[in-house]
This record gives sequence, structure tokens and C-alpha cells, in this order.
Amino acid sequence: MNKFITKARAVIVLLCIIFLGIFIFKPDNFTLFKSLPVIKHTDDKRSPEETQKDFDEFINSVFIEEVSDDSITLNYSVKNKQQYGLAGISPSLGDASIKSMQDSLFISENRLASMETFNYDNLTDEQQIIYDIIYNMLKQNLESSGILEYSECLGPVSGIQAQLPVLLAEFNFYEKDDIGTYIELLKLVPSYFDSIIQFEKEKSEKGLFMSDTTAQAIINQCNEFIETEEENYLITVFNSKIQNFQGLTKNEITSYINSNKKAVNDCVIPAYKNLINTLVELKGTGKNDNGLCGFKKGKEYYEYLVKSTTGSYRSISEIDRLLSNALSSSQQEMAKIMTDYPDVYYKAQEFEYPYKEPEKAINYLKEAIKKDFPALGDDITCEVKYVDKSLEESLSPAFYLTPAIDAYKENVVYLNKNEKYDLSDAFSTIAHESYPGHLYQNCYFQSLNPAPVRSVINCGGYSEGWATYAELYSYSIAGIDKDVAKLMVQNTIATLCVYGKADIGINYMGWDFKKLQEFLSDYGFSKSQGRTVFDSMVAEPANYLKYTLGYLEIEELKKEAQNKLGSKFNLKDFHQFFLSTGAAPFSVIEDYLGKWIEEIQNDTI
Repeated sequence: MNKFITKARAVIVLLCIIFLGIFIFKPDNFTLFKSLPVIKHTDDKRSPEETQKDFDEFINSVFIEEVSDDSITLNYSVKNKQQYGLAGISPSLGDASIKSMQDSLFISENRLASMETFNYDNLTDEQQIIYDIIYNMLKQNLESSGILEYSECLGPVSGIQAQLPVLLAEFNFYEKDDIGTYIELLKLVPSYFDSIIQFEKEKSEKGLFMSDTTAQAIINQCNEFIETEEENYLITVFNSKIQNFQGLTKNEITSYINSNKKAVNDCVIPAYKNLINTLVELKGTGKNDNGLCGFKKGKEYYEYLVKSTTGSYRSISEIDRLLSNALSSSQQEMAKIMTDYPDVYYKAQEFEYPYKEPEKAINYLKEAIKKDFPALGDDITCEVKYVDKSLEESLSPAFYLTPAIDAYKENVVYLNKNEKYDLSDAFSTIAHESYPGHLYQNCYFQSLNPAPVRSVINCGGYSEGWATYAELYSYSIAGIDKDVAKLMVQNTIATLCVYGKADIGINYMGWDFKKLQEFLSDYGFSKSQGRTVFDSMVAEPANYLKYTLGYLEIEELKKEAQNKLGSKFNLKDFHQFFLSTGAAPFSVIEDYLGKWIEEIQNDTI
């Protein structure tokens, strides 16, 4: 039975799926912590109307400052820049220096001071939830002040060197000026990478540089990307996009094609080569080949990282217990299913999804979820694209690119045709990325016309937890044997929990590879599979917990609602509450869940 955990389809690979948020360049952007008591300033003499007007101006200024910090964030955030007062901003990629992180903390302090001038009771309900979210995140930002040097922007899956090519390739050409901005950004890649290189050198000097295994994985990844210089991904994709851009003369098209090729060959590829050379030079200077707890303040940083990554307020020991309980429960459920239905295991090895083509799967899911999820307009579009061959080895099996808030109906899901991923078997992965996962969650919230500042609040546990929840839900509507579907759900939960416990064991409890393998062998993992897990957890700590803990937190919220509402509980209503609340720390969501439950309990209609 235990070995089934590693044999089920699309179980282990799903954990590497990445959600490309609009704040990819700012690892210490808004972060999360346990819900803090809100300071209610009664000495604010403004009228409620004045307070609300000033608060709207404040959160709009936060939005403008955040999206204009770098041009990729801006391009992925808004389509009509003039409408938001964001036209004419010079191209920028920002930087990854310690000073930039320190400046971010200074900004957090100033914003927190500004927030504490508002009388909370004078704010509208919508403003209060925005206040609660931002207040908690700013407080948590300040907790990172003594551990900034532990942050990392490079990584085999979510590192900037892996994501930048896709973000550049998908840079939106809404108008002609965007083309010029894009080419200028290519020219800025060397200076941006220089800031990363300098940061990595500083980490090396302090004994905080990455493990040799992680460094080599990133080196290999970069080499793959620049392997074919003349036919580089950024050249071929640009040529196709520019040919289809309306309103350009032949001379302009030729000029843009030449300018792009020159920028890729003279700036982007040399920047990657420089990064490769630096990593080769620094390789071997790392003092720790194990998890974060092997560093002096590693445990402290891991605690911060888990909170900021997942949005959960629980301690590490509480999280570990939650994972253990969920793992045990799933194992028991799997045993019961296989006892009651002895042939289910063999059916699970042989089943096939009826919707094998990605586009057909998306269209089917869009209709099938309507029973249990709130309605979303039929005018939402989704284009399926495929990862360029030069990026197939390093990128995930699938990912979703968040569209601009004023163009949220135009969506793109990327799939990876690498031979290690079977796209005909990717129904649940597609559900994770499209309906009722990332695409649906993002589009539903944006359809409510939220304040623009909500789009810059990035809560990994909320988004990835929901997408994992959606993925597990999809088994029930996949058109497969119901007992197979139940087994697959429990198997996936068990696998998620095994990975979550491995993450904590390696990065907080000090497990070395031998200790990890002892743990994993109980679940059918081979030694080579165990090595892959170990290297992944060391390279990108807490990354897997976004999926696992995020999902479990949503289940805990649902259980609370079910227990308190009893016969009044309705699954579609719960989904609507969660989606309407939007991205937030789970502690904040829990507070509003209590209010939602109370409203239903008091509803006598």
C-alpha cells in the first residue's frame, strides 16, 4: 500500500508547479504573520467620510509605488497605464541588493506609521479587511530585519534565472511603447544580474552561500537556456509576436527584430554567462550542504520563511502535528478503500482520463464546476501555450501567468511537453492551473472589482493552497471510477504531507540525507527519489509547504464552517466566501470566517 504513494500519476511532479505572481523580483515583499490586534485610534478627529477618503488615497499610493517599482511588475499588473496614472515611467528591473531590502523595511515602517493614524472603526467593511491584511504583512516584514542575508532569489524551480525568460517572452505588447520598453529591459538584465551576483558574493563571504548541488543545478539550467544563441527563445518568440503586432511598417518590424536580437546576444546571454561564471567561482564556498537549520540563524529564518510563504500563523511544531495527523488519516482512508474495494489499486494503475487534450479539459472543467462554485462570466478566455524546448528541463509541468487587473479576462496557461510529463494524463494539473484553480480564483476575485491594492498582495499559501484544493476536487468530476478518484485524492494528500514533513525535517529539525531516507523508505521512496527530495528541500525551503499547508488550512476553515453551521452549511457558499475574501493570511480569513458563520446562523430567512 505504501509504495502506491510514489506510483500514482501526477503526484510528485505536481509539487513543482509554480504560480508566477507579479512580485517575482521582490522576495521580501508583503509577507505574513499571526493576526495582530488592530490599533484603533480614537484620537483621529476626522469624520468617517474623511477617514475613508484618506484611506483610499493611502492604499492607492501603496498600489502605485508597488507596481511601478519595476517594469515587469507594472506590465503584468495593468494594461491601461494612463488610467492608473502610471504612464511615462522609465524602464527598470529593480535590484536584489541588501540595501534594496533595507529600503523596503524603511518603507514598511513608514506605511505602518501612516496606517496607525486611521480610526479603524471609521473605515468601511472592505477597507477594514484591506487594513487587516496590510497591517499584518507590514508587521511581519519588519521581523526580517536581522535575517535579510538569508533570503535567496536563485533556485532551480522558482529562482529568477528560471522565471525571467518566460516573463520576458510573455511581456505584454499592449501598445507600441511597450515594445521599446521591453528592449530597454533586455539591456538592463546585466546590471540586474550584477546585483544578484554581488548579493551571492556577500552571502559567500558570510558563509551563507548555497550548496554545491544547488549551484550546479542552476548552472546547468542557465547553460541550457543560452545553448542556442542565434535561435534563443527570446529571439524566436519576439519575432513571432512582432510580426503579429498591428500597425507597424515593414521597416519598423525589421528594426525591432534587429534591436531585440542585438539586445539578447549582447546583454541577456552575456548576463547569464556572467552568472554562470560567478556560480562556478563561488561553488565550494558554501559551509552547509544540509537544510537552513545548519546556519547560525537558519531556524529563525525558516520560521519567518514558512509564515511569509504560507500565510499560516501556526508554529513549526503545530504544522508538523497537522501534517502528521493528515498523513495518518489519509493512510487509514486509503487502507479502508482498498479493503472495501480490492481491485481499486489495479484500476488506479490503468485508468485514463476522458479529457486528454488540454483545451478540451479546460472547457469541460469550466462547465463541470458550476454546481459547487460561484458563477463566473463566460467571456473569460484561456490560451494554452507550451514551454520552449530550451526551458523544458528546468520548468514545471504547468503554470499560470496572472494577467493585468484591467485585462483579467485574457488568460494564459503554460504546459511543458518534456517527455517526463505526460500531458494526456494532466487533467488534475490543468485543474490546478485553470478551473477551478488559479485562473478561476484570480478571475472570480477580479470580477468583484476590488481595490487595485489587492492585486499586489501576494499570499502563496492562499493561492497555491486553493489551487491544490481545486486539483483534489477535480478528481470527483474527472469522469473516472469514483473509488479510484477517492484513492487518488487520499494518495495526493498523503504525498503532500510526506513532502511537507520532509521540508520541516531537513530545514528545521536537522535531518541529513540518511535521516530523510529512513523516513521516506516507509513510504516506498527509493534512494534516488530520496536524493531528489533532499536536494529540492535544501535548494528551496518552504516552497512545498505553500501547497501542503495552504491546502490543509483551507480544509480546516471548511471543517470549522461545517461543524458550526451543520445543516446550514453549503459548499458553494463556502467557496464564495473564501474566494470573495481574496488573498490574505489565514488568520485574517479565520476572523472573517467567524463573522460569516455568525451571519448565516442569525439568518432566519
